[in-house]
Amino acid sequence: MKQIVRDKGMKILDFARHADFSNQIAHYYFRKEAIKRSTLLEFCTMLGISLDEFYGWTHPRRALPQPAQDLHHGRRLDEMIEEKGLNKTRLANRMALSRRALYNLLEKPVFTPDQLKKVCQVLEISQKEFIGGSAEDGGAELADTESWKDKYYKLLEDYNQALLEISRLREIASPAS
Repeated sequence: MKQIVRDKGMKILDFARHADFSNQIAHYYFRKEAIKRSTLLEFCTMLGISLDEFYGWTHPRRALPQPAQDLHHGRRLDEMIEEKGLNKTRLANRMALSRRALYNLLEKPVFTPDQLKKVCQVLEISQKEFIGGSAEDGGAELADTESWKDKYYKLLEDYNQALLEISRLREIASPAS
């Protein structure tokens, strides 16, 4: 559904307004694996397509991704914020940045690998999607691999934090003599 909205030249925010619900609800529907047939039919009607067209959609005339050397990371982040209808203050908080630091990031032509990773984690997208491709461009397998890698690293970080906490609690429970 998300791809069809994009192919129709709409932003997700526009689709949400047209459907008369919040941007968050639009994203909720786009993330769902399955949507009720009646809801899907409503969405298709709003987009001016039939259910048959929906099921047979083949991404007509997609624009080629912008070459990486021409991509301004800060502008791309600003586009993603606009597209997703995010609040910059809340986004800055989720990234553990001040609002000023986020605005400085929006001015940067190229992010560091750590900045790019953090941005993609917070936006819940792959780095390939951020750079200008989509999950379909690199194949679902690549996007799936990136997603699992991110989840794996997050779990490792959580595990290490848990080990540190256990160690700290053991020290408190049995102080050195």
